[in-house]
Amino acid sequence: MALKPCNYAAAVAILVLRKKLLQMKVKYIRWSSLGQSGSRQTLDSDKYDLVIQEQCSGTIAFAKRPKAGELLKMIQAGKVTDLTVEEFSRLGRNSFDTLFTLNTCQENNVTVHILDMAISSKVGNKPNPVFKMFSHIISVVAEQQREALLEITAMGRLAARQRGTVFGRKPGTNERKADFLQKENSRKILKYLSTTDFSIRQIAKLTDSSTATVQKVKRFAVETKAL
Repeated sequence: MALKPCNYAAAVAILVLRKKLLQMKVKYIRWSSLGQSGSRQTLDSDKYDLVIQEQCSGTIAFAKRPKAGELLKMIQAGKVTDLTVEEFSRLGRNSFDTLFTLNTCQENNVTVHILDMAISSKVGNKPNPVFKMFSHIISVVAEQQREALLEITAMGRLAARQRGTVFGRKPGTNERKADFLQKENSRKILKYLSTTDFSIRQIAKLTDSSTATVQKVKRFAVETKAL
C-alpha cells in the first residue's frame, strides 16, 4: 500500500529528526593537573549537544583515555557530526596519536574544529585545504618522531646485544596467529589493510608500528582468511 503524499512527508520528517537526535556536536575537554579544571573551557557549552570532560595525563593515548575512548566509539558508530577541541594537542599524546584521531574523524565524516586556531577540517561541507596542510605537517612531524624513535631503539638493542641480551621468543614457544590478530594494534592495522587507500609504510605510521609488523599482520590475515 503506497503512502499518501502527506504521510510520506511526515515519515521523512520523522526519519530526519531521528537522524539529528542520533548525531551530535561534541566538545572534548581534557586537563591534566589535579589543581586545574575544565570550567573555563565550558563557557561555550550551550553550543554543543554533548560536552565530554576528563582529567588525565596528556601522555596517555587518546583511545586509552576512558572518556576519549568512548568518544571514539561514538564517532565510529556514526553518532557524531562535529568534534571541537581547544587545540590540536587535545587529540592525542603525540603526532602519531593525533593523526590517528584525525583519520578516524575523517573516515567517519566528522568535522573537526580547533578553537585556538579558529580552523575547521571542512568549510562549506568541503575539505579545508588549510586544515589539510596542518594535518600534513603533523604527519611529517610524526614521521620524524618515528624515525628518531627507531634510531634510539636500534641503538639500545645493539648495546643490549653487546651485553649478551638475547631478543625474541624463547625456543619452543610460538604465538598463535589468531591470538596475534586479536591484539589491539593488529586490529587497527587490519582496519587499514582492509582498504586499498594506504601503503604498508603509511599504515605503519598511522598505527605507530614497524613495516615488518604490518607485513606480519597482512601475512597472518591472508593465511587465516581474515583478509
